[in-house]
Amino acid sequence: MPKSILLVGLAASLMALAPAHAGDAADTSAVLAAQAGLAVDLIDRTLAKEGAANIMVSPASLAAALGLASLGASDAGKAAIARGLGFGDAVNGPERVLDEMNPKTPPAADAPLASGVAIVFDDKLALVPDALSMLAGHRIKPSIEDLDQAQSVEHINGWVRQATRDAIPAILETPPGGGFISLGALSFKARWKTAFEEKSPAAPFRRPDGSTVSVPMMHLAGDGQKFRVDDRFAAVDLAYSGETYRMVVIAARSEKGVGGADLKTLASWLQGEKFEPAKGEIFLPRFSLNDGRDLMPTLHAMGLSPEKASDAAFPGFTTENISLSRVLQKTMIKVDENGTEAAAATAVVTERSIDPKLVRVSADARFAFALRDTKTGLFLAAGLIGDPLLAGE
Repeated sequence: MPKSILLVGLAASLMALAPAHAGDAADTSAVLAAQAGLAVDLIDRTLAKEGAANIMVSPASLAAALGLASLGASDAGKAAIARGLGFGDAVNGPERVLDEMNPKTPPAADAPLASGVAIVFDDKLALVPDALSMLAGHRIKPSIEDLDQAQSVEHINGWVRQATRDAIPAILETPPGGGFISLGALSFKARWKTAFEEKSPAAPFRRPDGSTVSVPMMHLAGDGQKFRVDDRFAAVDLAYSGETYRMVVIAARSEKGVGGADLKTLASWLQGEKFEPAKGEIFLPRFSLNDGRDLMPTLHAMGLSPEKASDAAFPGFTTENISLSRVLQKTMIKVDENGTEAAAATAVVTERSIDPKLVRVSADARFAFALRDTKTGLFLAAGLIGDPLLAGE
């Protein structure tokens, strides 16, 4: 492979974090393919919707939070979540991610990756008898509190802050209410196997709108990296110390940079496939990013629609009608000459749904009324009320 020069135009930063407790190769490959497909779909759709210069998502924390919710979902719900997360018909795929993100043994304080999951039920939600024992089988001890109170926000944000090693201070702004909230979070910090040069001189970087800006451009040269190149793209698979974790960086070989639509053709690249050792040269901007959004609209467009209330969406948790309402995610990353710090948290928020058999009358706009005598048929009064505070004469 010829010498490669990476002039990086990043539309997104993707971290391929290897599982801390990898199972057999087939399972790991299935998870990797699903996570790559999920990342591509989320970024492409978010870019089309927002047009943002920088986008970062965490497929791992998303799949963990939804995987935890999936434990209580109906069969139809489990299948929908698995498909939405890129596992196709492999309904147990989200559970595999959940188990990887919820290790049996807590990591050491200085471990590169720390991850965790949690679930909080509203204290007014009637849980089915087996819900707690089922969760215990997955090493999960839920919390139960009033999700309509501000104190629940403090508790949930406190868990996120601890799980991300203070990198993400909060995921909620207001009480979530509703039925339950499931959480997935991770924190990553590691040094490059081979550090970039200490000095990163300023160099031009072309923005998506065609303008240029001067950025500190890190530089690394040598023959200790793995590369992949074709006529459109050049990429490097950067190793961290210990080599369990790696970051793929893909650059376009034209000035246009990498677009969202390009990612669909780069799924195998993102998974680290077909990279070969070669002598190369890497130019990568030093960068940091804090990002976040409600992913529910995007997931809805991807086919993960909230189930109808009549389906009893989470019968493994409760017989009450609960449905997905929001999927909040916050992410951060910092990349410099020495290594990478990253964190992510996802909160799957549910709400109580109205029973379709329950007729609801909500007179919250102009309404009609009629007062009648059922014995005589006389209408004693009738009218329209458009302003309840306007008394008239």
